[in-house]
Amino acid sequence: MIRARLLFWLDSLLLLAVAVLQSPKMSSLPVHEWLALAFAVLVGFHLLLNWRWIVKTIRRVVIPDSRRARINAVLNGTLFVMMTLTVFSGLAISEVVMPLAGVTTSTLIAWRKIHNLLASLALGVVGFHIALNWDWIAGVVKKGILVRSPAGGAPAFLHDGLAAAEVDDA
Repeated sequence: MIRARLLFWLDSLLLLAVAVLQSPKMSSLPVHEWLALAFAVLVGFHLLLNWRWIVKTIRRVVIPDSRRARINAVLNGTLFVMMTLTVFSGLAISEVVMPLAGVTTSTLIAWRKIHNLLASLALGVVGFHIALNWDWIAGVVKKGILVRSPAGGAPAFLHDGLAAAEVDDA
């Protein structure tokens, strides 16, 4: 239950970061670049927390009748590659973070175009990722494990006294 809660809030934070990162003008370029670095670290943490599930999904890809596992593997692999390339291209055109570290970055307009294209395409892949995992999201919300329940009782936001059920993390 604690793991599902942690994953839900981490995923929510990642989604919020993706939304804010889509428009550097909304937050300012320095905030955009620092948030992108924090985002990259959170993605790494997300992958570590889900490593067991990732390995299990990859193993299921070869099993007949595992269409969902194959789709999940391709979608998540695509998302990983796109996010990695987006972060890399962002570092290549950085005007704040990398120069602060003493690294000279590229002024080629092509890098900026690649970065913007990858970020836009990644947003679509994030949408598909959410859609494919909507059953897990709905299960976490439905079972009411988003907040810590007082002394083993129902979660604070449930007023009808129903007990929270575990969500399968595997």
